[in-house]
Amino acid sequence: MEIIDLEGQQVADFVAFAERNRTEWLSTTHTRSALLRLTAVVGDRLESNWRHPMFEIIRDDVGRNDIITSMCDDRRYRLDYGVEGHRSCRTNFAEALEPWGIAEWQIPDPFNFFQNAPIHPDRTFGNEIPTGKAGEKLVLRTLMDSIVSVSACPQDLNPCNGFHPSPLMIRILESSRDPS
Repeated sequence: MEIIDLEGQQVADFVAFAERNRTEWLSTTHTRSALLRLTAVVGDRLESNWRHPMFEIIRDDVGRNDIITSMCDDRRYRLDYGVEGHRSCRTNFAEALEPWGIAEWQIPDPFNFFQNAPIHPDRTFGNEIPTGKAGEKLVLRTLMDSIVSVSACPQDLNPCNGFHPSPLMIRILESSRDPS
């Protein structure tokens, strides 16, 4: 699977569930524990809450992936920005996953591909303008049959998407296709 940033500086929030058992999902917590790192890089396997590998990163043009920050939601826009009715990743996921019987409360924390959330020496982390350029991509090898959802993060009130959300392209590749 390819996730392509068409215009640059766009975050791709990513969640997944095991196709055969929806009580198993892609877990940032379990991946961090397995990697013993606060970010994911090429060669890393992304794990489920049952500690099974679900995906492997096989190409990453940007090299910035956040596995700490929660997705944007209605409450964040209301509490942090005083805005009602703003589009959010949580809303995008809830709408996209509803046909598979996955409720909003079941959606796990996302992998935030292309998100520039540097970890500072004092162990705080930031939220800065993404460094990704137009056409850069992340390629994942699927290791488990999965239900996947990707949200082009609509956050435009902080630097998360360079204050200008833009589209992503998602492509499903055949296993024999070269990802380069």
